[in-house]
Amino acid sequence: MFYALNVALIIAGCFLFYKFLLQKETYFPLNRFILLGCLLLAFSLPFIPVPEQWSFRKAGNANTAVEQKLTTASIVNAPTSTPIKTQKTAPEIKPQNSIFKDISIFKVLITTYWLGVIVFGINFLFQLLLLLYRGYKSPFIQDGRFRIVELSGDQAPCSFANNIYINPEKYDWDTYTQIILHEKIHIQQGHSYDIILAELALIFQWFNPFAWFYRKAMEDNLEFLTDNEILETEHIEKTSYQMSLVKVSAPHFPMSLTTNYNQSILKKRLMMMNTKKSNLNSTWKYLCIFPLLLVFISLLNEPVVYGKAATKTTKEPKSNANIDNKGTWFATIKEQKIKIRFENEDDKDSNSNTDFDLSSFKNLPRDGSGEFSLTRDAGTIVFNGRFEGNTGMGSYQFNPDNNFVKFLEKEGVKTNVEKDLMVYFLVNLKKDFVTMLKGQGYANLTKNDLIPLAALNITESYITSLKTAGLSDLSLKDLIPLKALDVDGSYVSDIKKSGYTTITASKLISLKAQNIDGSDIKAARESYKSAPAEQPSNPSTAKIKKTEKANVHNDDDIFGNMIAKKVLSVTPEYIKSFTDLGFKIADEGYIAMKALGITAAYYKSFENAGFKDLNPESIVGLKAIGLTAEEALEYKKLNFKNLEMDEIIGAKATGVTPTFIIAMRKKGHNFTSIDKYISMKVLALDNN
Repeated sequence: MFYALNVALIIAGCFLFYKFLLQKETYFPLNRFILLGCLLLAFSLPFIPVPEQWSFRKAGNANTAVEQKLTTASIVNAPTSTPIKTQKTAPEIKPQNSIFKDISIFKVLITTYWLGVIVFGINFLFQLLLLLYRGYKSPFIQDGRFRIVELSGDQAPCSFANNIYINPEKYDWDTYTQIILHEKIHIQQGHSYDIILAELALIFQWFNPFAWFYRKAMEDNLEFLTDNEILETEHIEKTSYQMSLVKVSAPHFPMSLTTNYNQSILKKRLMMMNTKKSNLNSTWKYLCIFPLLLVFISLLNEPVVYGKAATKTTKEPKSNANIDNKGTWFATIKEQKIKIRFENEDDKDSNSNTDFDLSSFKNLPRDGSGEFSLTRDAGTIVFNGRFEGNTGMGSYQFNPDNNFVKFLEKEGVKTNVEKDLMVYFLVNLKKDFVTMLKGQGYANLTKNDLIPLAALNITESYITSLKTAGLSDLSLKDLIPLKALDVDGSYVSDIKKSGYTTITASKLISLKAQNIDGSDIKAARESYKSAPAEQPSNPSTAKIKKTEKANVHNDDDIFGNMIAKKVLSVTPEYIKSFTDLGFKIADEGYIAMKALGITAAYYKSFENAGFKDLNPESIVGLKAIGLTAEEALEYKKLNFKNLEMDEIIGAKATGVTPTFIIAMRKKGHNFTSIDKYISMKVLALDNN
């Protein structure tokens, strides 16, 4: 499920990137490559392990903070306030599931997801079989590699694989030949496989609205590409072809697997045919996809230090669940505490260090041998051994309490006596604690809930304080990271007083993990209120300004930007370094620049080189293609007239280096415009 959500986020990001940067560009083959590549990468990127130093999750993942808390903090027993320290984390803690009230809701979501996959999968197979049936049962004409399948009735023409479906009786000869030419281009370039890939993605992303938008964008681009190919044919006249489209377009076509004449995109196709061809200088936009994908990998993927690869050189830590009911013990007394390490007889690597109050042992043999014991609700541990001064060792035997087992069974908690009771003893799980949780409305208790809850000493007063502060709908999975991060009622109240009212447990966990408090939120809200309005531009004297409008107004956007700023270390000092240069931009601009490693010194280097008034978008473009001020200055030294930064970006993006230009000039190509050299380079690449 989490994999599917990660894929959904990547698809959404790639679609927005395409829509806002590339959709209006007329590089249709390149757009096709980007759309296909991003779709494939969306499903494969989540599997890529990320080096720890590249991952944002080591700083921003609340789960990491919980693990560190459980590993290093002193954990207090619920009823007796006797501290217990453990080297191991409580097993199977998954705070990321906190968006679900309980496991039954999670199961419903999983079941719903797979039902959707099955339904859309069946629909895909039905369409595929129906197309194949029509293609090989209907009359057809073999035209080389193409099969022109004759339809009857009022059905729009379309193509799939090497089949062209058309009713020849509906169209005049000119329109018919143009349709056939159009569909042949679809077949020659394999557009059906693009549609199939998009449909397969929809089967597993049916819940994601951006996946549907993405599929539509792929289909539209294929039509733009085909239209462009046809209009480059010598004997096709643009006006005649456009009229043919109007004649052929249909309100709908039932087969989404086909490339077809759909009326819904007719207007966009006609507009795109009359759009001015994109300038070569705009090709730098395509390179921005690489930093975008790197950001997704760094944000979503598991750091390699936490992955399986890290366990190849070190043994995997073992939890208290692996401690047997009998074995050996080693103890050290320090002041009023006694640290006891329990080891299994057969596996010395399975052990647990636990701290107890010295006063808990009434008959502890000091400087001698003997037997002593400790009793809790889960059972009794009987120790045999010897102490010499403040150290001791011997053997132990844990005897489970059958009444406690029956109590848990009565409360609906499934228990393995051999494996679970020893863990319950170490975290000092008590009947009163289970009863308290039931009284708070938590009916479906499991051992995976009880162990970390008891280990973290989550009391009734703690739960009540959170609910009183406004977190009325708390799940057990929420309580674990909240307590581990010391989120209490006063912290919740502090966040609410800051004006941020749409709080949830998961948001509080993220805020606390980043050490964000109410004062930080107040400052963020005030900064958005005082953000400058967008400056009106004067077309006659258009120079790109350093000011952009702050477009964030709602609490959730402010919340998201605060987390992103913390994760990326967008500090006040970092922002000030740009405001000192005259920048007044929204947080998104600083976040984008910091994600690419852009510093004020990087901007200043271009300003010192004579390139003034660069805005954040231009700086991001410069960094995305790896252009330095020194390289930009080399272009400037070539004495082009009115050389703009956009032209330099286009040259860098297409591989037109100063060295290339100098070499061309030596061959007699002395152009006054850098665009001429870009055209030469592109043509040379096409010929190759």
